[in-house]
Amino acid sequence: MIVPTLNEAPRIAALLASLGAQVFRERIVVDGGSKDGTFQIAERVLGVTAIASPRGRGAQLNAGAARARSEILLFLHADTRLPDNAGAMIAAALDDPSVVGGCFRLSFDEPGVLLSLYAWTTRFETGATTFGDQAFFARASAFHRCGGFPEWPVLEDVELRRRLKTLGRFVKLDAVVITSARRFVGEGIVRRQAMNAAILALHRMGVNAAMLARWYRSNKQ
Repeated sequence: MIVPTLNEAPRIAALLASLGAQVFRERIVVDGGSKDGTFQIAERVLGVTAIASPRGRGAQLNAGAARARSEILLFLHADTRLPDNAGAMIAAALDDPSVVGGCFRLSFDEPGVLLSLYAWTTRFETGATTFGDQAFFARASAFHRCGGFPEWPVLEDVELRRRLKTLGRFVKLDAVVITSARRFVGEGIVRRQAMNAAILALHRMGVNAAMLARWYRSNKQ
């Protein structure tokens, strides 16, 4: 399990504590330069390896994967919680040799019609309904063979999914992860979804990730 962090002190201890019943051979926290003590909190947790990395989710996740020795990699955001027995469900999915990776469906930690509607769409395995907050997992061999995450400022998860699918099947499990709705609520649910859709559309038209990140920042509330 690899968790990228940046100023996640209020959440990282709770996340690592919630994983007590889960069976993971390795738990790696990759910090991108937190100023709030996130790294120090993580390194004090028994069984957790905390490492530092240049800032950027793709770079941090690649650093964690390079450190890992396990045959299966799980990439988990710090504000996302796994379902019970997630490890067993991932292992069962990968019993099929044609499967190289996958993820879970999504749910949010706050109620709301729009959030529920978006969460419902994540049951479909498509490029518009599958993102990194759904806890991507992959065979380590496939991850390294496809080049891992691109070290882009946005859409690193979308590109990893595309790369993995060139090697085999990417599946979506029936169980859900619970993720924080803080960014959707803070930016406005409709606005956030419209921005996400625009970024995906522009990416498919060939606009590079750096330009998309600048555009997003300039239009962010």
